[in-house]
Amino acid sequence: MYITESHPMYPYTDEEKMQIRKEFGIKDNILQEDIDSILEWFYKQPHLAKASINRESVERIFIFSKCSRERTKKRIDHFYRCRSLAPELIQTRTKVLLEPDTELWTFYRQAAMLKLFNGKRISVFKINDTDPSSFSNEEVCRNTIMLGDLRLQFDYMLSDIWIFDLKNLTLGHLLRVNATLIQKFVSIAQDGMGMKIYEIHVLNSNSLTQHLMALFKQFINPKIFERIIFHGNDVDLLKYIPKTHLPKDYGGEQPSLEEFKDMYTKELREDITRNYLIECCEHISNEALRPGDFKEEYLVGSFKKLDLD
Repeated sequence: MYITESHPMYPYTDEEKMQIRKEFGIKDNILQEDIDSILEWFYKQPHLAKASINRESVERIFIFSKCSRERTKKRIDHFYRCRSLAPELIQTRTKVLLEPDTELWTFYRQAAMLKLFNGKRISVFKINDTDPSSFSNEEVCRNTIMLGDLRLQFDYMLSDIWIFDLKNLTLGHLLRVNATLIQKFVSIAQDGMGMKIYEIHVLNSNSLTQHLMALFKQFINPKIFERIIFHGNDVDLLKYIPKTHLPKDYGGEQPSLEEFKDMYTKELREDITRNYLIECCEHISNEALRPGDFKEEYLVGSFKKLDLD
């Protein structure tokens, strides 16, 4: 079951969609031929043939791959492979989505603004609970991948702008980061989905910020670090992003992060959204059928010890 109409969590206009296609020089008839070709390739791969895929997701990945068929094929192959190797981040969603009393967002909040900003989707992340014992690597990665699955199907944008609020970040949170899970998550999101990062804004940066950057430098594309802007307070953010595209928490006109949390919780448990997300668990490869030798390259290697003294 695939749904093609817009989703209330990720609205965009026909004009915005056409403008994005125009920027990439995309013509609909040629685009459909590209998608047909990629799907034909997909179903000929023994390790992918029985997996689930849809035209909407292929179109988004095709755009993220700069409209190159070969890049799209490589990205899709990597996306399905990495998901198959991270069941703790993919398959665990079924249980939490089917349990109405289970909180999806406990210690942190995340939200994608309901308006595109010059073709870009702005997302905000903030730890709410200062008690590090509530921190869960699995919750953050699982939820973000679930929302990513929805975006591949429903969203339409040029790139992302991320805002991280570090106000409640403590040393205890950093010490609980699971490097292996983060590496798996980054492989799925950065190398698989391939959503482009236009800017990253870090709010309320403090003495722990350099340690956080050192941690993620092990996984993130170096080009992304050149796009990070640090802010000592919330007010400075308005120089870059207007109030119309920020949540109420930062003096904006979008819903508050708490209101987004309530909306997301409700939407993800609506039958049509929940069932689609559960179906996305089939977006995995069967590595036993992959031709040739396969090395779990992104799990190979050692992590640098983060010195927090």
